Amino acid sequence: MRSRAPRGRGGAGGTGLRAAALVVAAGVILGAWWLLSLVVDSPVLPGPLAVLVRMVEIGPRILLRHAGASLGRVAAALVVATAAALPLGLVMGRSRRIDRLLAPIAYLLYPVPKIALLPIVFLLVGIGDAARITVVVLVLFFQILVAVRDAARSIPSAYLVSFASIGGTRLQSLRFVLLPAILPELLTALRLGTGTALAVLFFAETFFTNYGLGTFIVESWMRVSYPDMMAGIVSIGLLGLLLFVALDLVEHFVCWWKHRSTR
Repeated sequence: MRSRAPRGRGGAGGTGLRAAALVVAAGVILGAWWLLSLVVDSPVLPGPLAVLVRMVEIGPRILLRHAGASLGRVAAALVVATAAALPLGLVMGRSRRIDRLLAPIAYLLYPVPKIALLPIVFLLVGIGDAARITVVVLVLFFQILVAVRDAARSIPSAYLVSFASIGGTRLQSLRFVLLPAILPELLTALRLGTGTALAVLFFAETFFTNYGLGTFIVESWMRVSYPDMMAGIVSIGLLGLLLFVALDLVEHFVCWWKHRSTR
């Protein structure tokens, strides 16, 4: 019976090292924050201990509600953007005719700051969650589209011809050749897009909504409640970390061959 080679990054040792690196990084950031708060010596920048105490006080009844709203919007945008950009990117990558038709449109729209479209989206979609999700989808869509298209284009046609020569159908080629080849680039695009998506969502949540970390941070700032404001900023950072870790776990399971030990 054939067995899989050991996975280098997926083993217990690799996981422990990554966890230790996160702990060290968190310690460095907290230490720098604490020193900066001492140097500044202003209520505008409370220290990490004061913010942690405030997070414990308001977390269960306030922060979790706002964080849940933001997480739901980002998760919905990730799903919609991937579902829309993945098939289109595959088609553009494998068909030069379609790529010549659609690539100029993508190149013209990609550099446009999507947050600038927020007023138009509000007018067309309304002021509900659909508008915020739509703006984040626009941010993620083009990053996924370009990454998938380039990855699909780089797959040698000989691979598909060889697979077809042993009886593989087009659907099987998609499942066993194309998708495994583009998955690493897809997940990289999602990771890169997540940070931008959170920044755009923060801005979008400052309009016409009662829930979301963007709303909470701005309202705390306007109330001159700086510990609350910093608690919101820390929470949105933790939300980004959660999404990054989740994408790393997805990559670990669906791209397991990348992490084989090279003995």
